[in-house]
Amino acid sequence: MPEYVLGHHLKGEGKRLALMSELLDPMHRRYIDALGVVRPGARTLEVGCGNGSISAWLAERVSPGGTAVAVDLDLSLIQVHLPNLELRQADIVAGPVERGTFDLVTARAVLLMLPMHKP
Repeated sequence: MPEYVLGHHLKGEGKRLALMSELLDPMHRRYIDALGVVRPGARTLEVGCGNGSISAWLAERVSPGGTAVAVDLDLSLIQVHLPNLELRQADIVAGPVERGTFDLVTARAVLLMLPMHKP
């Protein structure tokens, strides 16, 4: 499994993710709400879920009957556990997820975490 550019092992990483959630989650939730696709029974995917704040919110929104899938290289900073929140430790770059099975796929700041490749 590859490593983050900003690894979860770094001092203060949990605080950085908490601050990002505090600042960006309200806007992120508004954009998702505006799409009108997240409702009970829906299936969602968050790529690069970080501390899981958006994934947990999605899990609440798709209940009952839906599932929120949260994918990240490192799940160690996720403190929330909900019955319909599926946590997957995986490298999204390594291979595709199930195509056509999600009503919503969202990601935030994932490109910032990918290592740069020289041509």
